[in-house]
Amino acid sequence: YYTAYAYFDNITDALAVYNLPVSFLNFLRFIIVFILGFVIGLLIIISMKRGEKRNYFDIKTFLIVGCIPAISLMLYKTGMVNLVVTRLFNSSLTISELAFYFFSRETVWTIWLGISMGASVRLKLKPPGKKFKHQILD
Repeated sequence: YYTAYAYFDNITDALAVYNLPVSFLNFLRFIIVFILGFVIGLLIIISMKRGEKRNYFDIKTFLIVGCIPAISLMLYKTGMVNLVVTRLFNSSLTISELAFYFFSRETVWTIWLGISMGASVRLKLKPPGKKFKHQILD
């Protein structure tokens, strides 16, 4: 996490000469954190050494683990949280602050979404069990 942000500062310094819009830099930060989470989730699955018979993406695991961060990101980025707090709770200060602090942690939601995406990838890492004539058979 800290490494990604350390590289992100170097990347933004290098891109500063191009006068890129802030929204693109925010999207770049989102993608970097998402890729970091994906790699972490993939390393978790690879370290488990599951015996998969084929390569596939486990959509059930992704839907179970990744629905909370995906919904949280969508609610926060679209402004639906503010609309719900205003309409249902009449702009109560404590509920507004609670919703803001809960949903505004987009880096946490992004890395969680990346980890769930990486953990949903199933890889077959063992080569096919072909036996050749020159191999010693057990």
